[in-house]
Amino acid sequence: MNDRERTLLQQLGRTFRAMHSAFETEVGIPLPRWRILQFLSDRPFATQKEISFALSMDPGALTRQMKALEADALIARRSMPEDNRLTVASLTERGAEYVSSTLPKRKAFSGSALEGLAPEEISCTMRTLSFLEERFRSDS
Repeated sequence: MNDRERTLLQQLGRTFRAMHSAFETEVGIPLPRWRILQFLSDRPFATQKEISFALSMDPGALTRQMKALEADALIARRSMPEDNRLTVASLTERGAEYVSSTLPKRKAFSGSALEGLAPEEISCTMRTLSFLEERFRSDS
């Protein structure tokens, strides 16, 4: 790996961390938790396995995030009566209200994050990031 490639990967990491920090500052919740809430807002319930797969989130990391959401009374988790090995999650009323009230902040964050980028810059960045994601997934 040459210095330019190493610098690119380091920048990718810094950008990722900066995005997460800015998201939490602007929206008021860590991005991984927001993604879980938004996913659950589109359905009455989902298993943790479904959530993990849909969000490409490590099951252990998902469990930690869900415990925090449950402690804040934004989601409820319960075992499936037919199969106690499966845990399903759903938004609580408070969780649904929270998603609804923070959605404008999330939309504003997304809009301002890419402001000033030309469509061709966005397309080039998407191609590069998609290539890197595919490479990282195939290497693991």
